[in-house]
Amino acid sequence: MAQHIVDAAASAQKYVEENKKNVAIAAGVTSAALLATIAYRRTVNAVPTSGPYPVSTLPEGAYDAVIVGAGPSGSVCGYYLSKAGAKVALLDKESFPRDKYCGDAVCTPAIRILEDMGVLQELKDNNECHFADNGGFVSPKGISYIGVSKQKLGEAAACAVKRIILDNRVAKCAARTGADLKENFEVTGATFDKETGLWTVTSASGTSVKGRILVCADGATSPLATKLGYCTEAPRGVCSRAFIEGGSHNTNFDGVCFYPKWSLPGYAAIFRHANDELNYCYYLIPCGNIKAGQCGEVSEADLARLHNDALTQDPFISKAVGPNAKIERMRAASLRLGGQGLKANHDDHLIIVGDAAGHIDPLTGEGIHTAMMGGKAAAEAILAMRATGDYSKASTKQYDTKIHNLFTHDFYLSQKMAELVWRFPILLDAVASEMQRQGDTMMSKWAEIMTNMRPKTYFLQPHVAIPMGFSILREIVQQKFLGKPDNYQLLPKPASTA
Repeated sequence: MAQHIVDAAASAQKYVEENKKNVAIAAGVTSAALLATIAYRRTVNAVPTSGPYPVSTLPEGAYDAVIVGAGPSGSVCGYYLSKAGAKVALLDKESFPRDKYCGDAVCTPAIRILEDMGVLQELKDNNECHFADNGGFVSPKGISYIGVSKQKLGEAAACAVKRIILDNRVAKCAARTGADLKENFEVTGATFDKETGLWTVTSASGTSVKGRILVCADGATSPLATKLGYCTEAPRGVCSRAFIEGGSHNTNFDGVCFYPKWSLPGYAAIFRHANDELNYCYYLIPCGNIKAGQCGEVSEADLARLHNDALTQDPFISKAVGPNAKIERMRAASLRLGGQGLKANHDDHLIIVGDAAGHIDPLTGEGIHTAMMGGKAAAEAILAMRATGDYSKASTKQYDTKIHNLFTHDFYLSQKMAELVWRFPILLDAVASEMQRQGDTMMSKWAEIMTNMRPKTYFLQPHVAIPMGFSILREIVQQKFLGKPDNYQLLPKPASTA
């Protein structure tokens, strides 16, 4: 055996000696290719250090940035720009306070931005927010867990704030900081003059404003980004909302997500607001034949039926709501998830942010925190451009890089996970079972991932993936071979509505 090893080593040495020249050439070619690749990437990602539009060239009456839409993304962008001394026009087609239909869940990254802006303290002082101390979810088989993840995380993973309150507070904060908030400014068009490097944004009333860079933050349907040709299709997701009067319901938790198998990968949720009021909402998330408007096994047209039937027929939602709940009429809104239908989120003198850019997580349907993170990232990129005087696509790409590092890198995996839970609901059953086994330790991990405190790849880390793997195996055995009951079955329709 020893002689074989010696012979093999000698043969290898002989080969190297005979092919020194070829080995050297191969090594040289490989090194050159690597260096060329690095140089190419640096060239492609290079940000210009100077440009033709320094601050001194901004005409009288023009703005550094014109932001269309004063929701969370637009107003946060306006706040940070104004705080740094930039001239900002912040436009909204309505007057504040104005409503927006969504789940009202403000996740940790957004809470931190609100705190930095001083808005969080305003919300607390006026009893306008409610932090989720206890919450959980119900799996497709009816396996449930409600825990106190806050004790493990050291902070609440989310709080609930009505959008009519949140949007007003954030927009007015931006205005106090220096942004020129123009309400009832319904944008009808925007044109760019290459000679002056300025956008002209016009309203339905005939007034107009000019600015160096245009920020489209006008919501999921984004009429402006559509008109400019960057948004090529309508949003595919949809959600409902109905407030439930405080004291009229049976709910004793702060937030729970319900995952009935017939709505996957969508879900229903109940979040507690201040003054014991509830937000009951239903999310339909695109999956399957999404080109035909299909959301899992259902379509957008099923939203009203699912929302209303769940109040009396869903065994868990109907119990939480109770028979005497005072519930407002259902309202609905579109969801553009994961950048769907967008050709680009940046261009020369242009940035698209928030719901308009599809900055809604394709797994959770949450978009307030990503809108605010995107708004802040846009402001940082614009301030860097303002310093150099260059607003070309090479400079606006800074924004795309920032949001990729913050959250859009997670969207691909979110979409794949949505497809997985649609095809294999047992995965959510396994998560709920593991929560029952581990308690708040597992609940806190789930909360971190669902609120963007950690990326979806956190699921792949050994201390999470290995226990989950065993939990999935246990669920397969119990459901397929031991006859584990399905506790998530629709109740009969009430006689009055049959």
